[in-house]
Amino acid sequence: MVSRGYLVLSALLVAGCVGLSVQAPGSAQPPAAPRYGPIQENWPGAVAYSISDPGALPQGMNTGCGGNSGRERPVVLLNGAFLNKYATWSKAAPKLAAAGYCVFGLDYGTRIDGPFHQMGDLRRSAAEIGRFIDTVKARTGAEKVDVVGYSEGGMVPFYLINELGGHTDIHTFVAVASPMRGMSFYGMLEWLAKVPGGRALMNATVPAAADGVKNSGYMREIARNGLTRPGVNYVTISSRNDRVVALSESMLPPGPNVTNVVVQDHCPAADVFHGRVPYDDTVIGLILHALDPATAAKRVVASC
Repeated sequence: MVSRGYLVLSALLVAGCVGLSVQAPGSAQPPAAPRYGPIQENWPGAVAYSISDPGALPQGMNTGCGGNSGRERPVVLLNGAFLNKYATWSKAAPKLAAAGYCVFGLDYGTRIDGPFHQMGDLRRSAAEIGRFIDTVKARTGAEKVDVVGYSEGGMVPFYLINELGGHTDIHTFVAVASPMRGMSFYGMLEWLAKVPGGRALMNATVPAAADGVKNSGYMREIARNGLTRPGVNYVTISSRNDRVVALSESMLPPGPNVTNVVVQDHCPAADVFHGRVPYDDTVIGLILHALDPATAAKRVVASC
């Protein structure tokens, strides 16, 4: 059963998003000096902090490490729906930086005032992420990047890779608790899309939700020639206890460049629901292993 607390908080996030104002073109202020927030151990704490300080960055992100990280490729972290860089990655980003990675991240999708993002058309989001990756490559001198996406952040890159030529820019793509086969939310989103006016309502308020529903035009586009492409290493990380994204929605078809990982295969007792995924030590250990399978530890025992 889906966590009641998760549903309530998600509803509050959506309600808050709808009430926020979109920035007008040309109204952006000059960028302020980066503010780095504390490392958080859980998702509710990170969300609360990001609401109090929407401009906060996770430690280790966007530090401008140039080509001196000691790693061949920088890592681009992509947030889930409604959240922001800090709320999603306040724990994982500093761990990746401590492991020697040059870590970058952005808030993409509908640009709004405040802490909530990733609500816009997924095709436009994919193009925005592609431009950001170009900037990261130019800044670091890297030929390719690795991408780690959580939830929606692991769904958008399929359009970038499959439709916009992003396969030439991405070496390893790690999709964490991501509904790349389309999301049903236990049938609720599919039902909403079918009721009169339901899809129009989603398109008007949260286009990302309309794109992410099973059998949407977006989902058909990214899968029409198969979900994967040669030259990209794909890793999915899923939890049997996700309660939002079903296991069947978050795993790729088998292939020579595909590795599907389930958290409970490494930590059987782990009760890792969707919001907790990017804050779980085993998940972070699996991300590190996906990025560097030759040397990184496969799991972090502390969470078991």
